[in-house]
Amino acid sequence: MKADVIIIGAGIIGCSIAYHLAKGGLQDVIVIDKGGVASGVTGICPGGVRQQWGTRINCDMAKASVGFFKNINEMLEPEYEIKFREVGYLYTFHSEEALKKYEVQRNLQINCGIPTQMLTAKEARGIIPGLNTESVFGASFCPTDGFVDDAYHVTNSFAHAAKRQGVRFINDQVTSIDYQGDRITGVQTQKRGRIVCDQLVNAAGLGAKEIASLVGVELPIVEETRRILYTNRLEERVLEPLLVSFERGFAAKQLTDGTICLSYLGSDQHYPYDTYSYLLRAAEVGIELFPKLANLEFRSHVDGRYDATPDHQAILGDVDGLLGYFQAVGMSGHGFMMAPAIGKGMAELILGHESTIDISPLHFRRFEKNELIIEPSVV
Repeated sequence: MKADVIIIGAGIIGCSIAYHLAKGGLQDVIVIDKGGVASGVTGICPGGVRQQWGTRINCDMAKASVGFFKNINEMLEPEYEIKFREVGYLYTFHSEEALKKYEVQRNLQINCGIPTQMLTAKEARGIIPGLNTESVFGASFCPTDGFVDDAYHVTNSFAHAAKRQGVRFINDQVTSIDYQGDRITGVQTQKRGRIVCDQLVNAAGLGAKEIASLVGVELPIVEETRRILYTNRLEERVLEPLLVSFERGFAAKQLTDGTICLSYLGSDQHYPYDTYSYLLRAAEVGIELFPKLANLEFRSHVDGRYDATPDHQAILGDVDGLLGYFQAVGMSGHGFMMAPAIGKGMAELILGHESTIDISPLHFRRFEKNELIIEPSVV
């Protein structure tokens, strides 16, 4: 078996790269994943899509991705409609210092063509009626942010669109990587044996560190756990925009079916979480900010994991001194929302096409040069 390009990992990143490679004219692509499409953390991703970031590279990628999500049904022709709910993200700020600090990020967003607005507490309450603004000094709101309910469906739609263009998907496990001198020549798999390729993409998510070690690359990735809580369903739409408070360590949104999902992100709660303590703290902070949560019940929770890098930025591109090997790893919790741009940027690099999305700032060598690009707006 052989292919021009092998992609290890069939999460949202690997499937987006495969789709964009095929769209760019390269159909001889194999995607390998031991669990299948969206079998890892992508499948439980809450699906938020925002453009309010604190670094230009993330603003640019997020803006391009939102453009894709707005037209995703025309682009991917999914089995059934993908609903991108363009309801906005609203951030609250609880001190003058935090508000002024964020205004710098807002100016960057405006320069990138992202329509972020700075709001008074009263204006924020107008967007989210019932918001407790007693401690709110101001807010930011981007109306073109939003979310997709079903990340699993989105990922499978990328995969099906890629398959229609000739991309092959196989369930298998890569056990080793073959290379001659400084060039990748193929992989060894558990079930199918050797598969020859000219180029290899590590998009293995939480397994990326292990895959990279097979070619002697040490990735600076650690796992970080985030817990998402889900309430009972509400008929009334009470929380249309996504609500985030960095200072309170809180984020919440209402899904299409009326369920509210929320998370407490404060530093006083650590994994493995004590369930009672976590629920109590999440309720305390959530009700303070949005009192209507007092009338809801917590019904379930999911623990998801970030493949986090030291600057909370993805690692994208090739590796110096290793021909034919590429990485799209270390998404740090924002892989889903930026997957369309990352897939396109990686495909352009692999195909040698002119870049429409410059992913070079997130090259692996930034760690060797100690030129990290710290992302301040990580939820």
